[in-house]
Amino acid sequence: MYPGGQAYPGGPAYPGGPAYPGGPAGPSPIPPWTPPVAPAPTQAHPPMGAPPNFALGFGAAKTFEFFPTLSVSEQWTDNFNQTSGNKQTNFRSTVGPGGNFVINGPTTKGTISSNAGLTYDTAPDSSNFNVFPTITATILQTFSPRLSLTLADTYIRNDNPNYNSQFGLNTQRQTYSSNSFSAGLNYLIDLISTTAYYRNSAYYTGGTNGNNTTSNIIGLSASTQVGIYNTVTLGYEFSWSDTSGTSSGTNSGQTTGNLFTASVGRQTGPYSSVGLQGSYQQFSPPNQDNEYIWSVGVFSTYGWPSGLSLSSSIGFNEFIQGSQSSTGITSNSSLSYRFGPAAVSVGIFSGFNQTGLNGQNFGVQNTQGFTGSFFYTFTPVLTGSVGATYTQNSPTGGGNNSSSPDTKTFTSSANLSYQILRWLSLNANYSYSLLSNPSNGSLSGSGTIPVNTATITLGATF
Repeated sequence: MYPGGQAYPGGPAYPGGPAYPGGPAGPSPIPPWTPPVAPAPTQAHPPMGAPPNFALGFGAAKTFEFFPTLSVSEQWTDNFNQTSGNKQTNFRSTVGPGGNFVINGPTTKGTISSNAGLTYDTAPDSSNFNVFPTITATILQTFSPRLSLTLADTYIRNDNPNYNSQFGLNTQRQTYSSNSFSAGLNYLIDLISTTAYYRNSAYYTGGTNGNNTTSNIIGLSASTQVGIYNTVTLGYEFSWSDTSGTSSGTNSGQTTGNLFTASVGRQTGPYSSVGLQGSYQQFSPPNQDNEYIWSVGVFSTYGWPSGLSLSSSIGFNEFIQGSQSSTGITSNSSLSYRFGPAAVSVGIFSGFNQTGLNGQNFGVQNTQGFTGSFFYTFTPVLTGSVGATYTQNSPTGGGNNSSSPDTKTFTSSANLSYQILRWLSLNANYSYSLLSNPSNGSLSGSGTIPVNTATITLGATF
């Protein structure tokens, strides 16, 4: 996720794509329009909420229902190891038995999806067979009109960096396990809306030679209405993370941090608002000077129930380490528009990114990301989409070498989904990636690495 809680470049670029790596990927309706929400202040990590199509699973008549699933896919890539030379073609066959468990109680609603990911590759000389499971879960518990709890978790074991790539930083094919957990408790105290939350992220490549990172965040935010149209919000987060493994370099050890955020917003219409927001973060990395990130900016939202939704922020931020500092523009903006059978969306992210709190630790990066997608419903059973993402990461010297070249990643994709029967779907996907100056040893010196990938998946839900 973006630090502001939005989908980041490299994440799902279109509605109707695979719910999880290797899972069934049939057509799905364009998500219903929802009023735009202002992005969180930069560096904040609000709890993960329910996905846009969360309510679609609650058409079941029973309180508990289980739907077995089975997917079979064949994937071709022309550069399996993502290297600049000696490219190796690979065919990956995957059989994925799994299931969707739905909870539809009066006060408890949730979905749990899993896929075993039994995989065979032709390229490796050994370890051709692998088990790459995925599990995703979201549970919403409503205790009263004033008190609710949301739990969300995603577990992935795979060797494809695209499934867990932070802003295109991870480009090396290696088996890893990652898990992201979030718990958010919302409580309305008179006119004050409060949220207490906990987030945990774990990234593990195994052994003493890997780059293994575990991070924890405890946060609290409160907002209240001042007058008729104004809202004031204050927040605080305490974080601690630990990185181990010889490949983690200067990041090895524990880092603690404190983050303070504030925003003031004014409602200018039924679906529009403007405001100011700012943040101040201090963290103590191992064997290094204390580091600081502060930012200040403006935000706005604007929407039409007919299909337009805009959420944007822009401002100025600074990263300080000892006597050195870096400045830049910070932005977290997204725009989507639905018209008839089509939907288009674009997103922009710019700012300092403390990667150790979101997965694999690459230190503090100055990240710019751009993403766009177009989705079209040809018929009720046939949908298609195209998307593209570009990210550029500049090392700041905080947990990395500031003299290293920028890492740039461009990815484009095209997807076509066909609902053959009520329970059977066919999905075809093609993607092209161009990696420039990856920082993990896949490329020596400057240059680029192109990767072409095509996947066909047949998925069934019983």
